[in-house]
Amino acid sequence: MSAPDFVNITKPPAWTVDALCAQVDPDLFYPEKGDQAREAKRLCAGCDVRVECLAYALAHGERHGVWGGVAERERRRMHRPVVKRGPGPRRPDKRESVIRQLAATLTDPEIAVRLGCSARTVLRIRGAAGIPAARPSGDSRVGAA
Repeated sequence: MSAPDFVNITKPPAWTVDALCAQVDPDLFYPEKGDQAREAKRLCAGCDVRVECLAYALAHGERHGVWGGVAERERRRMHRPVVKRGPGPRRPDKRESVIRQLAATLTDPEIAVRLGCSARTVLRIRGAAGIPAARPSGDSRVGAA
């Protein structure tokens, strides 16, 4: 998790200009405990900056709300360490080679979008194959242009 950039704290990230959530009530993305986030996720599904939004939330440790179509509990699961199961031989995943190629330039959420899976799946495959962590694309500081 990176430290907050207090110099640019009032300037939101550039991608927020294109975010669909900027056009609706923010309370939609912070449902009360026990309420469903279904409506927020539906809106996120059609958003052009969904990947950037999720990457921002993961990079900055956002603990509350729906970001990039992913709720709090789902983001916590993405950060859990991969647990190896038993000493048996590992069967390589078909997507392993693609992830190996993309990990040098894209973040896990961006790779997940390209493969049509979750960022947690990308993380699991990366961990099992020993592929180094994906590099964040661009400058992920708040307010970076």
